[in-house]
Amino acid sequence: MAILLRFSKLTAAFVLVASAAVWNIHPWTTGGASPFAAVNDAEGLAITVADGTVTATGAILRLENETDREWEFGQEYWIEKKEGGEWKEIKSLRARAFDALSYLLAPHSTREEVCSFSDGYGRLTAGEYRLVKELLRERSGGWESRYVAAEFAVE
Repeated sequence: MAILLRFSKLTAAFVLVASAAVWNIHPWTTGGASPFAAVNDAEGLAITVADGTVTATGAILRLENETDREWEFGQEYWIEKKEGGEWKEIKSLRARAFDALSYLLAPHSTREEVCSFSDGYGRLTAGEYRLVKELLRERSGGWESRYVAAEFAVE
């Protein structure tokens, strides 16, 4: 009976903790060619890196919405490096988990987000990079998805 009671408390604690957070698991990247054929093709949407904020382990991102529609985005992002004139995925150190939260980007607004990429990618070496994020908006019959990319250099 004592063993069953202990197991029940443990199970209840796990269910309570598991239901408190929902994560998106970002699989390890391949290190191959960029899967993003089209970025920055949505008029009025942009992402940039705030001046003077880039380090080998993070940056401050500035998301801009100059449209009349509300867009949403999550914590998930991808980093790519320019090699031989082409964008290549950087292999993640491990599978990364992101809280499945949705942040709103109101019409005609700007929002800054701190992005630490050291957990997933470690310290970036010198070179040209871009950080890619997905923006979404609800439309009748489903969702519209657009990718924006901010280019930056690590020295």
